[in-house]
Amino acid sequence: MGEFVALIDIIPEDTNTDFDELIKKLGGALPETCTIEHHDIMPVAFGLKKARLRVRYPEEWGGTDKLEGLFGKINGVQGVEGIAFSKA
Repeated sequence: MGEFVALIDIIPEDTNTDFDELIKKLGGALPETCTIEHHDIMPVAFGLKKARLRVRYPEEWGGTDKLEGLFGKINGVQGVEGIAFSKA
C-alpha cells in the first residue's frame, strides 16, 4: 500500500494561539505512520488565524476523516477541515 497526502485546516479557539505549540500538539496526536510535512499560518478574520497542514498518512485510511478525528480531540482546537487529499 502507498501513502496519501492531505491538506487540513486547523482553526484554534483563541486569537492568541501559540502556533508553534499547537503544531507540536497536532504532531503528537498522530501515530508513527503519519507525518506533518509542512504547515502555513493563514489569516481568517478579525485577528483569527488558522494552520494549514500538509499531512502524509497511510493509503488505507482513505479520506481525511481519521485525521480530522485525531486533530479534533486536541485541546484548543475549534475546528478541523479536510481541504484536499491525493495519492502521494
